[in-house]
Amino acid sequence: MSDDYHMPVIGGIDWEKAHRYLTTKEALIEVVSEMVSGAEKQTALLSGYKDAVIKDPSDSAFDAFRIQAHSMKASVRSIGSDLFDEAYALEIAGRDRDADTVKNKTDDFVKDYLALSEKLRTVTPDAGKKSGFDETAFAGGIKDIKEAMEAFDVDTIQKCMEMVLSMEIPELYGEEIRRLEGAVRDLESETVIQSCEKIGKLMWGE
Repeated sequence: MSDDYHMPVIGGIDWEKAHRYLTTKEALIEVVSEMVSGAEKQTALLSGYKDAVIKDPSDSAFDAFRIQAHSMKASVRSIGSDLFDEAYALEIAGRDRDADTVKNKTDDFVKDYLALSEKLRTVTPDAGKKSGFDETAFAGGIKDIKEAMEAFDVDTIQKCMEMVLSMEIPELYGEEIRRLEGAVRDLESETVIQSCEKIGKLMWGE
């Protein structure tokens, strides 16, 4: 593999394998970017086809599931991802009309695929760029952080904080968001809850 193909280490990815399918770094970045941008849509399609199989295990339902699993298998194979085996197992389940595997293994693959796409986001051209401010998503994220802190669900707290910080946040919330970010980092429960409540008051004027 040439020096100009160098990529940062990402768990679950073997760039040497990727080089067999995508021989230039430009081609790799293009495929990775497409995978990241389309991850929500592709996983939603697979989940929808899974639901269809469970509801009506007809040949057409299994075929639709198989085709989608095959497409996602090709994507993860081309970038050297260890999710290939999971995707292949789902494709075979669709081919063999194996409803149990479709039902029991799809959700885990969807979760792993979305997690991988988030890791890969760091190597896309848009890495580090913030999205526009979405007031509804922002409000939902703050609410979810507060509820997760009350339940001490650390994974959800951190995930929601990352989502909130991915936006271009108006300066109205700037000081309180910085306070919240520090409290989340240090898992200061009381401060997190207080900060979420204050942001809520800023949003709705309560």
